[in-house]
Amino acid sequence: MLPPGLHDDHEAQVPDKPSPMRPPSIRSSAPSHVPVDFFDPTGVHELRRTFTEQSHAVPTNATGTLGTPPKEADSPSSASTIIGDDEFNFSKHLKDIIKRCDEEDIKWRELGVVFNDLRVVGIGARSSLQPTMGSLFNPASLLRAISAMRNPPVHNILSGFEGVVAPGEMLLVLGKPGSGCSTFLKTLANQREEYHAVEGQVSYDSFTPEDIRKHFRGDVIYCPEDDIHFPTLTVEQTISFAIKTRTPQTRFANQSRKQFNDEILDILLRIFGLRHARKTVVGNAAIRGVSGGEKKRVSIAEALSCRS
Repeated sequence: MLPPGLHDDHEAQVPDKPSPMRPPSIRSSAPSHVPVDFFDPTGVHELRRTFTEQSHAVPTNATGTLGTPPKEADSPSSASTIIGDDEFNFSKHLKDIIKRCDEEDIKWRELGVVFNDLRVVGIGARSSLQPTMGSLFNPASLLRAISAMRNPPVHNILSGFEGVVAPGEMLLVLGKPGSGCSTFLKTLANQREEYHAVEGQVSYDSFTPEDIRKHFRGDVIYCPEDDIHFPTLTVEQTISFAIKTRTPQTRFANQSRKQFNDEILDILLRIFGLRHARKTVVGNAAIRGVSGGEKKRVSIAEALSCRS
């Protein structure tokens, strides 16, 4: 049984008698895609209606001046055709926004990453003994502590990694727990402080990791597994703050900063099904807040709002 709102595009045909040369086809229990209105069908429907009204409100000049033929109405952009459809396609809407930005010569910031002979070294864990009064003044213990500080026990977490991720591409990292997947993602996101050494070449187009850390830190981020937020802030305040910190200077259609922030906030809240919890605090172990699934959706929406 599929969750509400999910439908298969094609029904699987199961033969009455299975062929000896071919096993009977089985209907897949997992859908090929998740619709954009999976979390909040009502909110996405209202969002589609709002965008339709905005597309119909574009002023046009149907009558020309004296001695000038009437000016043809502006051709409807793809927003009016895409957003006004019965089935709201969020990916097509994003492509339309990119097209409108290109028409108004608004440049998008893109970064690709190249890594060659990547090696990450971590400090190995070893047994530690609780110091006693005698061990504190034991010269042998002091010598062992100094030796451990000068030559810490290290081991390779990653070794010999190389690859290219172009702008617009997605890199899928698969591995069992403890194989270094999180280490690899943190290294590509330029978070190296917790490791003993990171060797090899990592380039973000023409920028080095030092340039990214100093000048373009907001363009490369890492969304961790743990959802760490300010527990006393509401869902709306958390996402809105992230949007305000990365609002672009140049916006299409003469949008103000407030209009841009409100539109992005409304889209993210509706798509991730967080409208009902927008005034609820995020919370933590001590403060009651949203559920674990909603908190993870807040983290993803916060990362998307940063336009990294």
